[in-house]
Amino acid sequence: MTEAIREIRPAIDAHVVGRRKTGNETYVVNLATALSQRHDVRPLVYLDAGAKWPQPNGPDTRQLNWRSSFLRIPVELPIRARRDGCDLLHVQYVAPPITRLPIVTAIHDVSFEDVAGLFPRQTELRLKLTVRLSAHRSQAVITISEFTRRRIAHHYHMDPDRIVVTPLGVGDQWRPVARDDALAMLAGVPLPGLFVLAVGNLHPRKNIPRLIRSVASARRAGVGDLHLVLAGQRWWRMGDIDRAIDEVVGDGWVHLLGYVDDASLAALYSCADVVAYPSLYEGFGLPVLEALACGAVVVASNTTSIPEVAGDAAILFDPQDEAAMADALSTALTDERTRAALRRAAPEQTARFTWDRCAELTMGAYRRALGV
Repeated sequence: MTEAIREIRPAIDAHVVGRRKTGNETYVVNLATALSQRHDVRPLVYLDAGAKWPQPNGPDTRQLNWRSSFLRIPVELPIRARRDGCDLLHVQYVAPPITRLPIVTAIHDVSFEDVAGLFPRQTELRLKLTVRLSAHRSQAVITISEFTRRRIAHHYHMDPDRIVVTPLGVGDQWRPVARDDALAMLAGVPLPGLFVLAVGNLHPRKNIPRLIRSVASARRAGVGDLHLVLAGQRWWRMGDIDRAIDEVVGDGWVHLLGYVDDASLAALYSCADVVAYPSLYEGFGLPVLEALACGAVVVASNTTSIPEVAGDAAILFDPQDEAAMADALSTALTDERTRAALRRAAPEQTARFTWDRCAELTMGAYRRALGV
C-alpha cells in the first residue's frame, strides 16, 4: 500500500490568467487561492511571462519563460514542475504529451463534441483530438457539473468513477450593491431605466440573437421601454448578433459594453431588472450563480448543466423557443410574487457553491491520481 503523502504539491497550469478568459481564469484563480489556504496541499502555480496573480493572498507562483504556445505548456511546464519538486500536474483541457508526473485534467465542458458549429472547424477538430487524448492519459479527470461528467464518460468511454465533479464557487465579491453605490461605480456607463442584463463572451452558444428577438417581443407585449445590456467580449460569428439587432431595429435599446471587471459586474447585476442566461450549452453557468448572489432576478435555459446551478431560484425556459423566453422575461419583469419568491430561494441555492468545497473535492482527485 502506498504511504500517504502528508502535503501534496500540485503544479497548476494558469496560463489563462490575465487573458480575460472569464470562466477558465475564474476557475484557476479561485481554486488555487482556496487550495493555498489549506494545510494539506501547497500548490505551485505557473503563469505566462509578465502575468501577475490578481489576488493579494494567493499561492506560490512561477513564470514560464518560453513564448511559443507550442513549447511553453507541452514542454516547459512539465520540465519545470518536475524540477520544482511537484507531485502532479493539474491542467485545463490539454495535457502535455510527455511528462513523468501524474496528470489531473480539468474539462469544463465538451460542447465541441455535443454541438456542431459552435467553434471554427479547425478549432473543433483540434479540441476533439487533444482533449480526448488528455482525458485518457490522465490519472484523474475533473469536471464541474454532473451533466458534464456524464457527457465526458459518454464521449470518451471512460469509467465515470475516474471523473470527479468539483462544482465552482461564488466568492465574497458577489453580493448585492446598494443602488446609489452601484450607479456611482457605473458612472461612465449610460444605464437605461429598465433593462435585461446578459453576461458572458458573445460566443454563438450564448444564444444572443434569440435573446435580442425575445426582448423585442417583450417590448411589443407592453412591458415598457425595455433595454438589453450585453456585458462580454465580441467573439466568433458576431455578425449573427449584429444582424439580429438590425432585424429588430435595436440600435437604440441594445447596448454592448464589452469586457466588464468583477466590481462593475456586481454593480450591473445589482441594478438589472432581470438577468438573462439563455445559453444553448454550458458546463456550469457561473454567471447564474454570480447574479443570484447579487440579489438579481434570473431567467435561464433549462438545458445542460444550468438547472444544477439555478435550482429553484430562477425561471427556466427552453432556449430554442423564443416565445417561451419572451414569456419568462415578461413574468420576471412584472410578477412581483414571482420576483420575491426567486429572491427568497437564492441564498440557499448559492450557499451550496463555495470555492472551499471545490478545493476539498479537488483534493480527492489529487489523492486518486497519486493513489494515496
